[in-house]
Amino acid sequence: MPVSYAKIQPQIEKMGRMIAYKTQDISQRGQTAFHQFDALPDNETIQTQVEIARQNDAGYRGAAPFALDKEPMTARISPSELPPKAIVIAADGSQIYPDIHATALYYVTNVGLFTFFHGSDQLPQEFSDPHLAYTESELRDEYEQVITNAVVNARRAIREMEALSKAVWEYRNASQPILALYDGRLLFWLGNDVPDMLKLMGNYRAALVRIHDTNTYADPHHVSVVGYVDRPTSRFVINMLELMILDDSEITRYRLSRPGEYEGIDDRWLFSRWLKPGERSALMIQQSPQNKEYKQDWGPSYEIVFFYINVGTLAHPHIARVEIPMWVAQSAEAVREVHALLLAQCKMAGNFPYALIRADEIAVIRSTDRQTVQELINTELIRQQQELETSGKLVGKIHTRSSRQRFSFDQSKHPF
Repeated sequence: MPVSYAKIQPQIEKMGRMIAYKTQDISQRGQTAFHQFDALPDNETIQTQVEIARQNDAGYRGAAPFALDKEPMTARISPSELPPKAIVIAADGSQIYPDIHATALYYVTNVGLFTFFHGSDQLPQEFSDPHLAYTESELRDEYEQVITNAVVNARRAIREMEALSKAVWEYRNASQPILALYDGRLLFWLGNDVPDMLKLMGNYRAALVRIHDTNTYADPHHVSVVGYVDRPTSRFVINMLELMILDDSEITRYRLSRPGEYEGIDDRWLFSRWLKPGERSALMIQQSPQNKEYKQDWGPSYEIVFFYINVGTLAHPHIARVEIPMWVAQSAEAVREVHALLLAQCKMAGNFPYALIRADEIAVIRSTDRQTVQELINTELIRQQQELETSGKLVGKIHTRSSRQRFSFDQSKHPF
């Protein structure tokens, strides 16, 4: 039975009124936040407040200055000139999740790589690497339960970074800057719900180390890796603004866990009004247990630094968050290259890096691909003289969703 639009329409109208009211309320509080941001003190004063939060073990999850003697938190940094040549490598992935109702239990991850040669006539390069997981060790956890979709997502993400690091290393002898683009947070973290969490995090770290090694090998040319977060919902700077208005005695875990003065406002709202097209914010460090562990366990070079960038227009600002490791952030020239190349990539394809768009196109597994993979598996099972067993639930879905079935009624057999 289709959705009853007559019943859902009043609910949609109510939702619209709620969003309009909320937007108006946010706008009023947002102006206060905007003015407070504009009037922020120097980096040393901000850092002092952050240190109090650390000492009080207040659970602060917000921004801190990258350096006390550089870029104030309110900085608006214009782009520099593009390097004459550069190599831009982007990775993305897609997947087919395990389905217990199918004829065989498996999942597929596919990683797409796209290499763009900025300032050169050399044609871009495309590469895809599908992986079919079908063994029990890949498909089940320690309790013999089928792994969740979240586990597949985690393994796919690690494969993306591994493929990216391998591609970067292959260009280690290139006499030009290299920009490695990863779609999503560079501050990658897995919870205990992922069975092989420790192994996967180790693989992720190894991939970052490989890119760092390439940067060292390729000196004096920079190798920069970027985690690109489109339309971020983070509140790192807003949380910092809320921290700054507290007295020392108020900086407690309980206080910081409660909704603050700027509830409902995020950093994207603030920087879409602060940054002009093409500008980036100051470099900042996210204060979190995960980033602290990156620095302490992996080394200072792997602490994650971030900035916001406006890749949109004056009429339609578009804010992204860019995450880079400390080894990139410590090089002013590398940061300038990242800034300029990201803008050039976004101008090629709207408000998103062109290389990442192409990597997604290479990696995506469409519905027709899923059907073809299943047909190939069915064919192989038949060739191996295996009986194809499909769950009754799946068969029912196929019949009811493929077309309407018509049932005849013979009244002579049912006289009553």
